[in-house]
Amino acid sequence: MRASLKGLHVSGAERIIPEEEIPPSLLELINRPTRYDSMVITLERIDRAEVIEKSLKISSYEFESLERARSFALQCLVDSGISRNIAKRGIELLARGAGPGGKNMRGAVLMDLEKGTRLEPDRERGIRTVRVDWVDRKRQAEFLPKTSLTQRSLDAIAIATKNIHCGVIAELCWSDDPDYTTGYVASQLLGYVRIHPLKEKGSPIGGRVYFIRKEERDKIIKCLQEKPVLIKELCF
Repeated sequence: MRASLKGLHVSGAERIIPEEEIPPSLLELINRPTRYDSMVITLERIDRAEVIEKSLKISSYEFESLERARSFALQCLVDSGISRNIAKRGIELLARGAGPGGKNMRGAVLMDLEKGTRLEPDRERGIRTVRVDWVDRKRQAEFLPKTSLTQRSLDAIAIATKNIHCGVIAELCWSDDPDYTTGYVASQLLGYVRIHPLKEKGSPIGGRVYFIRKEERDKIIKCLQEKPVLIKELCF
């Protein structure tokens, strides 16, 4: 599902489900965005999917200021194997808007972790991670009341887990939702690190940066966009 308002993307989500769950899932997706003037829902049959036993390990950190939160995110990227200069470049790119003219991109930036150059074929569209979900989303959602996680978090954790599985070395993300200021850094070494706040409240600027090795670009894009992946359990 993709929803837009006045030509701008406002909400998106996907589900990998048994055929009998199509009607309630459609209703959920239709009700997901709070405001929109256009919505497109696409259904596609998938014959098989790779199963990952556990998500990236989840941790959460709260900071008193945006500056301290972004400094921590920078260090997380460095600890994940990204040079300080390249990590800083990724943060600055998201902060000003990664698309043309400082606008948001539909997908993620691919950034060469050695030189900091951008590798996505289309800088307006970016790369979207699709065909990913939970084996049993309802069961995983039962853990949410005991944590600070939300349904939005389930989607983000699934995406980040697939990204790292496909060869992304580290990911930086915060939402373009003006009211949602929590973001994250994800990597194989650190897991899924939730960080609050990674942007100012009210800001519509957000997106994702995937730090990758240049020589693995085509393989990673193919995996992110074409390989169906299901995840069994949240990992804390």
